Amino acid sequence: MNENEKKVAESNQKRRKSPTKKTVSTKATRIGKAEYINQKTGEIEEFNVIEEHDQDFNFQKIWLGHLLESLDVLGNAKIKVLNYLLANKNSDNQIIGTQRAIAKGVGVSLPVVNETLKKLKEVNAVKQVQTGVLMLNPEIVFQGKHSKRMNILLKYTKSETLDHNEDEK
Repeated sequence: MNENEKKVAESNQKRRKSPTKKTVSTKATRIGKAEYINQKTGEIEEFNVIEEHDQDFNFQKIWLGHLLESLDVLGNAKIKVLNYLLANKNSDNQIIGTQRAIAKGVGVSLPVVNETLKKLKEVNAVKQVQTGVLMLNPEIVFQGKHSKRMNILLKYTKSETLDHNEDEK
């Protein structure tokens, strides 16, 4: 790999670690009008009542089944591990199983699973929550409603903060 290719690879890795695109936006909706008393003047004034809520933003729909079939055709062992993770995640974005169980389920060697997970952890696509439990980053892949994704994202970032604080000790 020449120097220019190294720079491009490093740039891509940095971009993947901290997404530059927003994934949530705040939407304000006018739900009506209300009258309030101005405390300084005592006059009754009419105001718009606005409700704000977060919504998913800047996302694309991907039909996971079709994507997994397409990636599987490529045949790379690491892609097969990724396919397994995506196909076997639960509603909390977790994959329950040891690395040995994943290797057996995919039909690849344990070192391939270890290397794949190491690379996915480096780019913050997956993290180990506890022994035998992996969690996919909900900023990258998630199935469900916005509120559920926000809860899972909170758990993901909270455990990330706990891991970081333990590393500093």
